[in-house]
Formats: sequence, structure tokens, C-alpha cells
Amino acid sequence: MRVALVYPGIPPEEGGGYTFLDTVVEALRDAEPATRHHFVHYTLFGTRPGVYETKRIPSGRVHRFRNRAIRLLRAVQDFLGMRRWGIRTWFERSLEEEGIDLVWFATSYAEECDLPFIFTVLDLAHVEQPWYPEVSRDGEWERRQHRYSRFLSKASTVIVPNEAGERSVKRHFPVRGDRILRLPHPTPTFALRAGNDPGSRGLLERHRIEEPYLFYPAQFWAHKNHYTLLETIAELERRDRRFTAVCVGSDRGQRHHVHDAARRLSIADRVNVLGFVQTDELIALYRHAHALVFLSLFGPENLPPLEAFALGCPVVAADVPGAREQMGNAALLVPATDAVGVADAVERLDDQELRTELCERGRRQAEERTGAGYVEGVLEFLEGFDRIRRSWPLHRTSSLRGRE
Repeated sequence: MRVALVYPGIPPEEGGGYTFLDTVVEALRDAEPATRHHFVHYTLFGTRPGVYETKRIPSGRVHRFRNRAIRLLRAVQDFLGMRRWGIRTWFERSLEEEGIDLVWFATSYAEECDLPFIFTVLDLAHVEQPWYPEVSRDGEWERRQHRYSRFLSKASTVIVPNEAGERSVKRHFPVRGDRILRLPHPTPTFALRAGNDPGSRGLLERHRIEEPYLFYPAQFWAHKNHYTLLETIAELERRDRRFTAVCVGSDRGQRHHVHDAARRLSIADRVNVLGFVQTDELIALYRHAHALVFLSLFGPENLPPLEAFALGCPVVAADVPGAREQMGNAALLVPATDAVGVADAVERLDDQELRTELCERGRRQAEERTGAGYVEGVLEFLEGFDRIRRSWPLHRTSSLRGRE
């Protein structure tokens, strides 16, 4: 089959979204020559020349207006029970020109199409925890709900990361279990391939990072729960344990709030906020940390614990739905907003035997969850679906074109 792989073209500053796509697309590039399928890449923003060719989906004002007009016209036609005028979007016309048989939406970003498609659900936080501003304000809740309602029910299969993700989909949308494909998040390739740089400690000196430190790589969203990390530093201070918090990630409107909270807790001198950092710096920060303290309130899976596993960094993580499936016994799981419990877990990592055991378990977990395994799961679905797809012509017939 000819398969369109569609993704929004996320920049590195987007953090986990970029890393996830980069890992999956690279694994697909390696696997494609051994398959019977051909993949055409579509991206909304940007390309990576020399790695793979992409067709860029127009995103200018004229195209956005045209697409909205087409959706409105179709809504009216559907209300009247007929679609008499087959006006199509640029994306739909391109799919026909490329002879595409199936579309794989690699993230929750999707475009209107009348072909079979794979839809990916990374989380349903907007319905599970709608009070967070990043999923509720300025129409974000409504946009997400409309998109999921539109695409989940029609998808040929829905990719979720684990059982918790499957339960969430079934709880909120009418999707049968046999149309759900569980594929755990892959460990980012950069973490698995990272070499051992003995000079990486120089990074700590450049940024004046005092050890021991707790590392938290997360964009500054409200749901990332930086406040509990700050409370943990304060709690450890009360126990005469002097730890530093090192936070990296792009600001999404909460960085000023984190700085204010650190001042109120009288630990401003114990908090290093570095913003976005390059991959080599990220690796060094993992390797020299006392622990990754990952307290995000959104699941069901996240990438930083896998990165930490691959890089030999112990993990203390929030016990949110899906965390136990993803991390198992390779991390210390704690209630997400319990700073005392987080501090207890941090102190447990003073035990060198426990640290070593957790790191060994984590490494095995990281090595089992690869981009190649994720892509293999999609390819297995394509092999099965190909037998169904042969039941009708591989391309739009002249009779279908005549209706347009």
C-alpha cells in the first residue's frame, strides 16, 4: 500500500513531541526498505532536508479560510443528508494524486480525508483533567473535543500507549476494543545512542549548578506540577538536606509563576531554570543528577522517564494513571502532589544498592521500548489491513470522480 504519514513538523523546542516524532520517523526510514509499503510524508511545518522528503501542507491564511469554508459546506450538506458538490481540500487532492491508500496520523494532528486512517491518541487530558488552563482556555477544550470526536469514531485503528490510554478512550468515545492498537512510547533514539562523555561535568560549572540536584526536564505548563518539586526542595531543606532543582524546557506561560513560588518558599537560590537546552547538555544533566523527579499530572505515558532509564539516571515519578504500566518496578512512584513523599523517595536513593538496581531495571526497560518496535507494531497492522483494503480499487475510480 501507499501510506501517507502525517505529522505537524514540531521544532526541537517543543520537547517531547519533537523527540517522539523524530524517533518514530527515523525508525520508519530504517524499516521501510524491507516492507511492501511506500510512505509519503506530509508535514504542516518544516522539513528535514537530507533525511527524508516531505510534502508540506499549506497553512497560510487563504488555505485555512478555504478549509473552514469546505468544512462548513460539508456540515450543511450532511445536515441535509447529501453531499452533492465534491469540493476537496489541498490535502485530499494531494492524497489522490499520490495514489494514497491509507493515512497514518502520527500525532493527534489530523486533516479531513475520506480514506482509511490511523489516528494516534497521546493523551485525553482535556476530558480527564479539564481544569488546567492549557487544555481549557481560549477554546482549546472545544478544539480538542471536536477533533477527537470527529476522528476517533471513524479511524480504522486508534493507537494508544497502554491499557490506561485504552480505558480513557473507551470511557469518553465510542471506540471498540478491537479497533485499538496499544503501542508503548519508544525510548528516544538519542538517549539509547548516547556515548559516555567524561568532560560533561563542565556543563554544571558553566551553569553554576550545585550538586546534588534533582532534574526536571519539562516545558513550563501548569500540569507539569513544578510547584511540588519546589516544595520537595524546601522539605529536604527542613531535613538539613541541601538539594538543587534544575529545570529545563521552553516557557509556556508558567516560568514566572515558578520563580515567584521559589521566592515564597525561600529557596530561590536552590532553583536553576535553564530553559531549552541542546541534546548534549540534556544528556549531561541526566547523567549527573541525583534523580529525575518527574511530577507531570498528565499521562498515560511520558518520554523523560525513558530517557533517564537509558542514561542511567534513577527516577522518582508521579503515580498517575499509566505510570505503573510504563515504568513498572524501575522507578519510585509517589503521589503527584505529596512533597513529603517525594522527599522520602529522593532520600531512599542515597542507598547505592537501590540506585544500581533501579538503573539496571530502567536500562532494560529502555532497551525494550524502541522506535523500531513501535514502527513494527504499525507495520503489522498494515499487513492485516492490506488484506481488507484489496476489497475495493486501490485508487479513486472514474465513477467517484464523476460525482465531483
